[in-house]
Amino acid sequence: MNAREAAARVTRELVSAGIEDAAFEAEYLVRTAAGISRAQFFARAELNDSDCARLDEIVSRRLTREPAAYIAGEREFYGLALEVSPDVLLPRPETELLVDLAIKETASLAAPVIIDVGTGSGAIAIATSLKLPGATVIGTDVSELALAVAARNTARHGAKVQFVVADLLTPFRRADIILANLPYIPTEEVQALEPEVRDWEPIVALDGGGDGLELVRAIVDDCAGRLRPGLLALEIGFGQSRAVQAYCESRGAKTEIVPDLAGIERVVCARWE
Repeated sequence: MNAREAAARVTRELVSAGIEDAAFEAEYLVRTAAGISRAQFFARAELNDSDCARLDEIVSRRLTREPAAYIAGEREFYGLALEVSPDVLLPRPETELLVDLAIKETASLAAPVIIDVGTGSGAIAIATSLKLPGATVIGTDVSELALAVAARNTARHGAKVQFVVADLLTPFRRADIILANLPYIPTEEVQALEPEVRDWEPIVALDGGGDGLELVRAIVDDCAGRLRPGLLALEIGFGQSRAVQAYCESRGAKTEIVPDLAGIERVVCARWE
C-alpha cells in the first residue's frame, strides 16, 4: 500500500467518526506513521508492514478523539517543532501574535525583561528568546509537568529561557513586557468544547472561571505595580476584548486591541506609564 492509498482509507474512517478536516488529518497521520515528508507522501511512498501497523495504532488513538499533535508528540509554533503532551495546552497559530508584539515592542529597548505567564510548552517564551537574543526571557507556570516539557523544548532549540514554578507574577518585582495566554473559557462552556480539547488538554489551561476572566483580572491587577512603564499583552477569547479593555483602563492602563489574521480581536495590549 502506498501513502496516498493509506490516506484515502484513513480519511474514510475519520469521516465516519465525524472528525473534521479528515483528509488533512489522514495525510498527517500517514506521514507520522511512516516518518515521511509531504513530498514523499505525494510521490506515493510505499508503506511497509511496520508502517501499516503503526498507522493502525495511530488511527485507533485518533478515533478516541486524542489530538493528532499529542499522538505525534509534536506541534509547530512560529516555525519551531515543539514537544507536546497532555501536560500542556497545544500551541495555536493565533498565539504567535504575542511573539510578534514582543518583537515590535522591544525595538527601542536595549536589554528587556520579558515574562511569559502560563508558559505551558514554552512556545511563546522560546520563540521570543530566539528572536530577541539580547532579552532576558522568563517563563512561568503552576505546573511542574508543563515546565519539564518547556525545559526540553528550550534545550532542543538552544534558547535561553529561565523557567519558574509560579502563580502569575508572584516572585517578580518588575518587567518590561509581560505576555500571557491564560485560561479564558467560562466554566460553563468547557463541557461544550470539542472532545479533542475538553477531554485531552489540561483543564487548568482552559477554565477561566465564571466569566472566563478571573485570571485575566488577576494578572492585570498584578501588572499595575510591575509595569511602569511596560506592556502587558493578553490573549483573549472571542467577544471578550471590550470587557478586558475596560478592566485594564480601570486600573490605569492605556489600551489597544489587536486583531489576529482572521480579523478576530485576539490580544489586548495594556501599557502603564
